[in-house]
Amino acid sequence: MKYANNVEIIPSLEFFVNFDADFRTMSKIYVILLIIIPIAVSAGAQDVDQHEQESKLYQQLFNQDTDGGNIHIIQEKKLDEVMLLFMEEARKLGGIPCYWIRIYSGSSHSARDEAYETKARFLMKYEGIRNDVIYDDPNFKVYIGGYRSKSETLKLLNKIKSDFHTAFIVYDIIGFPEN
Repeated sequence: MKYANNVEIIPSLEFFVNFDADFRTMSKIYVILLIIIPIAVSAGAQDVDQHEQESKLYQQLFNQDTDGGNIHIIQEKKLDEVMLLFMEEARKLGGIPCYWIRIYSGSSHSARDEAYETKARFLMKYEGIRNDVIYDDPNFKVYIGGYRSKSETLKLLNKIKSDFHTAFIVYDIIGFPEN
C-alpha cells in the first residue's frame, strides 16, 4: 500500500469523546424527528379528511335526495357576525353599494338618440354586460356594469377605455328589491 507509512497515531481518546458527544446530539435529533414526523403526517391527514368532509357536504347540498333528508350547514360563528355587520351597514345606507361605469351623458336635443346609439355600439362589441339608459333630467346617461366591487369595475373600465374614452366609474346605492 502506498500510504501505509503515513499513518498517524492519535495520542489520546479526545477524538472519540467528541465523536460520542456528537453521536448523542444526533441521537436526540433522530428521536425528535421520529416524534415530529408522525405528528405532521397525521395533521396533514386531518386536513385531507376535513377537505373530504367539506366536499361531501357540498355534494349533498347539490344532489337532490328523493327521500327528503335534512341538511345541516356547519360554519364559523364569525361568519354570522360578518353577515350581520354587512346587513346592518346596507340597512344604514338604504341599499347595497354598487359601482357603474358611465359611458355617455348628454343633454342636447339629440341626446336620447345618441344615448341609444352609444348603447348599441357597446352591445355590438361587449355582450352579456348589464347596461341601462337613464334619463336624469335634463341628461340622458348610459351606464354599464353594476358590480359590487370596485376592482371588478376597474377591470371592465380598462377593457372598454379604448372604445369609450370618456368612461368613468360612478358609485351608487342599489335599493333593496321589493317583494
